[in-house]
Amino acid sequence: MAVKDTVYFISDAHLGEHSRAMEQRKEERLISFFDHIGTRADRLYVVGDLFDFWFEYRQVVPSGHYRILHRLADLVQNGTRVIYLAGNHDFWLDDFFPREIGVETSREPLSVRHQGLSLYIAHGDGLAQTDRGYRLLKRILRHPLNIRLYRLIHPDVGIPLARLASASSRAYTDQKALELVNEYERAAREILSQGFDAVILGHSHYPSLRSFGPKTYLNIGDWITHFTYGRLRDGILTLQVWEADAPST
Repeated sequence: MAVKDTVYFISDAHLGEHSRAMEQRKEERLISFFDHIGTRADRLYVVGDLFDFWFEYRQVVPSGHYRILHRLADLVQNGTRVIYLAGNHDFWLDDFFPREIGVETSREPLSVRHQGLSLYIAHGDGLAQTDRGYRLLKRILRHPLNIRLYRLIHPDVGIPLARLASASSRAYTDQKALELVNEYERAAREILSQGFDAVILGHSHYPSLRSFGPKTYLNIGDWITHFTYGRLRDGILTLQVWEADAPST
């Protein structure tokens, strides 16, 4: 049996955002990726926005995505710890993932240690100091009272309404994408100065791997146009591209 000694990081697939053909392409690549890492991954960090929208009612979750959820459950059953950090499109995570498929969830950034490295992992939304409007909106949308109130809306109304809001958020992020790249590098350098060896973010959809002396900043990119992911093996953090028909190791 292969030794599971590698940590992987993915983010920003935004499943459910695109046309049926593109969604199928994203799903197929994700499934081939999950199948590939199943014998290698000690941990998989899903660093936000796996779904373009996710909201859990007490008895209802968004339809679709069954194959992806099934593959995540398979990873857990085969001994890979899967940790899902909430992004700005899927921050309304409740207990479905840990209860039904064994995926751990976190609404907050994580400080963890792997292979001798101290890592700071976060989706990254709200890190841009100049984005004051979004930082305020984030506090409002994630307030427990507002989440409880939203659950009073029937799912057949609440889910389509949230999808509209998700599309608006996506357009806003796309508009500020280049600004975010610079802001996130600045934020990463500040976090690294607090004693971390590496900072790992998503959200911007721009894959990047930067070294600042012995320290590293990784932006995972996305699973829409870049199909990039992070890999930590033998204490070395790298940025990889997943090609479905020619997978990297």
